[in-house]
Amino acid sequence: MNDNPEWNESYYFNLHDHSNGVTVFMRIGNKPNKDEKSIFLFVIEKNRVCGMRNAVPCDGDKTSCCGLTFEKKEDVWHIVYNGPLFDTAAEKPVPLVSCMDIEWRPVNPEMDYRDCVDAHGTALSASTASEHYEQFGIVKGKLCINDLSYDISATGERDKSVGVRDWGASKMWMWLNSVYGDDVGFNATKLCTAYGDVDAGFYGTAQSNDPVVKIDIDVSYDGNMPAGYDMTMHGKSGKTYAVKAKILGKAVLPMQGSKDMLLVETISETVMDGRTGYGIAEFLIPAQRQ
Repeated sequence: MNDNPEWNESYYFNLHDHSNGVTVFMRIGNKPNKDEKSIFLFVIEKNRVCGMRNAVPCDGDKTSCCGLTFEKKEDVWHIVYNGPLFDTAAEKPVPLVSCMDIEWRPVNPEMDYRDCVDAHGTALSASTASEHYEQFGIVKGKLCINDLSYDISATGERDKSVGVRDWGASKMWMWLNSVYGDDVGFNATKLCTAYGDVDAGFYGTAQSNDPVVKIDIDVSYDGNMPAGYDMTMHGKSGKTYAVKAKILGKAVLPMQGSKDMLLVETISETVMDGRTGYGIAEFLIPAQRQ
């Protein structure tokens, strides 16, 4: 830890339940030098996007905030939320009573992104959290929003980041993940800074991870919004992994710290090696794409 006000320690989880048509992404972030602990939690349903954001002073509990708690026991994460959510399309948001109680079970070994980059890449990514860990998993549990109740059977991705987190430092980023059945998953991260690009990620199984060292990607757009992508990931092993994806749904969030950028959280359907998978594809894009 240093004295930079943007020094951060954060915990993020997502899940996608294709049978129920429900996607959830959530984060608790700690910035002790600013005495700020923040939360966001968003749910994308078939006909609605609802969520909440809040910030409170720091305390001794880094993994609990405003009704959301991440608790790890014997390598399994227990995630609970009790609190309001708000329909993001409503002109006058009314609190929706919500609760979530899920078990998030990792599959692959935790991936340290420092295995993907050299010293130059580490320096380029220093302003967006120099320590970054990723993992995919299987998710079971319950989610309730007002009178709707879902029995969750899902796959998802989690990450932990430590270091300076300056949301305005990046020109653009893509953070893409997908899970196939319960045995294979990938993450691909492309970070564009004023001084160069950083590629990272993994192709993961229960036994091992192949760190991703280079990403070739072509993103298609519908107006300003991402509509799909064709991508090849190059592993440290020398293997390549080709992925085709289409976007099924999205939530658009104003970017904290930058009025010129939008954070677009999308549900992606991907095909790799003849298998279909699902996950979240996150894009930081200009608010007005030319």
